[in-house]
Amino acid sequence: MLEQLWLWIIAVPMAFITSLLVKRAIYAKSRPDIALVLYLLVTMASMFGGAVIYLLSPSLTSIIEALGFNAILMIGGAIVLLHNYAERSLDEEIRKISISNSEGDSTENSVQLAQQHAAVHSLSVSLRASVIFLILLNEFLMGWAFVLASGASTQIVLSTFTKVVGSDWFIFTMVLEMIFSVYMLRHDLPKSFFIIVLAQSVVMFFAPTALNNSNWVTYSIYLGSIAMIGLLIYIYEYLFKNKIITSAIRTYFLALLAMYAMMMAGIFVWIIQGSALLFVLSILGEMILYFGLILSKNSIESSKSRSWLTDPWWVFGFMGLTFVAEYFMGALIDMQYYGSSFISGITASLAPISGSVITQIGAVFYNFIIYFGSVTASPWFLIMMGAEMGALVVFKITITRELETKIRLLLVIAAYFIYSIFLPSFVFSSNIASIPFLGWSMGVGTAGAVAPVFLGAILATYLITGVLSFLFGARQTCSVFCTAALMYQGTFPDSMSVFNRTSKLGKKLLTSRMSNLYKVVSSIAIGSIIIAAVVSYLNSVGIISFTFFGTDIVYFLYIFYFNFLWYIIFISIPFVGTYGCVTTGYCHIGLFNQFVSRIGFFRLKVKDPMQCVNCETKDCAKACPVGLTDLPGNFIKSGQFRSHKCIGVGDCVSACPYENEYFYDVRGWFRQKLGMGTSGTQSRPHLPIIGRPGHSSISKSAALNKVEHTHP
Repeated sequence: MLEQLWLWIIAVPMAFITSLLVKRAIYAKSRPDIALVLYLLVTMASMFGGAVIYLLSPSLTSIIEALGFNAILMIGGAIVLLHNYAERSLDEEIRKISISNSEGDSTENSVQLAQQHAAVHSLSVSLRASVIFLILLNEFLMGWAFVLASGASTQIVLSTFTKVVGSDWFIFTMVLEMIFSVYMLRHDLPKSFFIIVLAQSVVMFFAPTALNNSNWVTYSIYLGSIAMIGLLIYIYEYLFKNKIITSAIRTYFLALLAMYAMMMAGIFVWIIQGSALLFVLSILGEMILYFGLILSKNSIESSKSRSWLTDPWWVFGFMGLTFVAEYFMGALIDMQYYGSSFISGITASLAPISGSVITQIGAVFYNFIIYFGSVTASPWFLIMMGAEMGALVVFKITITRELETKIRLLLVIAAYFIYSIFLPSFVFSSNIASIPFLGWSMGVGTAGAVAPVFLGAILATYLITGVLSFLFGARQTCSVFCTAALMYQGTFPDSMSVFNRTSKLGKKLLTSRMSNLYKVVSSIAIGSIIIAAVVSYLNSVGIISFTFFGTDIVYFLYIFYFNFLWYIIFISIPFVGTYGCVTTGYCHIGLFNQFVSRIGFFRLKVKDPMQCVNCETKDCAKACPVGLTDLPGNFIKSGQFRSHKCIGVGDCVSACPYENEYFYDVRGWFRQKLGMGTSGTQSRPHLPIIGRPGHSSISKSAALNKVEHTHP
């Protein structure tokens, strides 16, 4: 214990000194400044390298070898340092050439100036690479020396590498360097970047390989996951609030998520197979990424800026890498909570890859879907996703104007955690199939085969959800009870509804019409479920014997549609648009509720259709996450909007700058029958809200003139 304390007494000051050198490198303006930073880093490396040489084989010979190693590096570094002190300041050279150029000797000096600028840029790039390499080398050699000093044996090269980089000496010291360096630069960095780096350091601190302790592994996975969830929420909200970001920030976010995807996958492999190589590579990658950006901090705000919503491939990469990180994070939490039975249970369900080529291909496809779906349908994956997306829904509640939409969003959060996770996973998990509307939340196939014993529960489910959709609209399913509601209606995913109108496929799915694609996809979805349900029933009563590698066909289709395909469509928002499950028609339970809703009470109404005639922005159409751009035309024509695709999200109501639009369902019908009227039945026009953020600002006099002209 005392030995560990002494080693940390050395490690902490070294981390602080390294951070000071990083700061010095950032502000270096001359060759001597640069050379001094490199020389000091080389000196530190030689010191720890010498210690490693001695500790590998303690003897008089190794002491001499270590001293020789130190001497060579320090003398070589001193020669380079002295040489550079003889050179003039880079800034001074450029300044003199610039002055000379301005005095008339333009041609030759312009060439010299361009060459000098190129040299400075080249030196800047090489400086960053050299500093990063020496920092990592220092930490590796120090970690190696401290691992040896702690009595551990390191003989095999690859094993030594993973053991050192995955140790507390390397990881905790790097965490200290991140914290020290970002604190020293706190006044020169954007506040958001400062917060992101601090969150990164917390995630890295909870590296499960750092300490050889089973309790540390368990709690580090839980706490590290919580820290990463918090960081992802912050990044989501940052992107929502900052549509225009620099190329440096875009690149950093994408690379950071790639490292986190590798990190989570690496921990998963480490727990399953015992190899930490992938994980330690992600640690090194994250540190290279961090120091690379911090050493060129000016690029954070000065590089070229544009809206991330205009770059669908960047968004697709961002969504995809985030999902990979979340997938393995969810699997890790499930493994820690349920133990080895979680993976063994999945493995036991897999099909052997044997037989004909077609059978082998089918088995590979089946195994992939089962493995994928077993994680995405697991309780802790859903809890993790719910925590992330639920936070974004809470943020949306704070900026939502209508009380009804606020209440619905609160119901979305409650329904997700109670109806989709708590009750089916922790309360009724043993007999879930017999409970209507809970065990069969997505209709046929949700809880298993279409067996005679379950027919009553299945029919009751369709009856309950059908009645609710008839009375209140399909929003009771698609915008409250379905998990898609939480995933699509937070601030960040909501901002991506722009892809409904900009993506090639999204534009084909606009309006309430049934496009050819919609007809084909919806027909396949309904047809496949009906056929599979018939096969499942006949199989259950013993008339036929047909399963898909031992799994009921209708249940497998449910896993494929909702635990696999749904996430693929969600990641593909930049190319499909938001609410792809509605716009493409692939969700069979959604189709059922949407068409019942179409003949029911629910619709959207406006107080004054003439206000829609005069509206210049058509914000209701732009805000619709399903892409129902025919809203204004229907309001003008009939004063209301009814569509089988409308799921009552309510963004159109919130977006209307005149507060002219409102919801209507069975409650409004009863109020009318009882002579109580409905909300918003005034006949007079509503004036626009002048200067409301996010909408066109119309002068008060112009608005009055427009109203007076329309209504003499």
